Amino acid sequence: MDGRQVLSIVGTLALMIAVFVGAYYFSKYFGQHYRTRYGATKNLSILESQAVGKDGALLIVEAAGRAFLVGATPREFTLLSELDPETLTPPDSGESPKTDFSAAFKTALRGFGKKQDEGEHTP
Repeated sequence: MDGRQVLSIVGTLALMIAVFVGAYYFSKYFGQHYRTRYGATKNLSILESQAVGKDGALLIVEAAGRAFLVGATPREFTLLSELDPETLTPPDSGESPKTDFSAAFKTALRGFGKKQDEGEHTP
C-alpha cells in the first residue's frame, strides 16, 4: 500500500465516523424537540390496554380526570362506558422489571442454538 491508499482509507473512515456522530446528535436533538410537541400530553393517557381478537383492543383511557372503557379497531373507536377512576386498581408503585437487551438477546440465541442442535441429531 502506498501513502495515497492509506490516506484514502483513513479519510473514508473519518468521514463515516463523522456521519454516524452527526446522525446521533441530529436524532437526539430532534427527538427531544418533537417528543414534547407530539408525544406528551397532560390530560390524556392510556392506563391499560388488552388485545381482543386479531385487530381489536380494549383500552382504559383517562381524559381530564375521567376514565373511559374504549373499544378500538383499525377502523374506529367506540366508547363502551365511563368508569369511576377511584374504583380502578392503581398501577404498581414499583417499576416494572426491565429486561436488559443483552441478556434477552443471549437467551434468545441460546434457544435458537438448542433448536438448531435438536434438528442436527437426526439419524
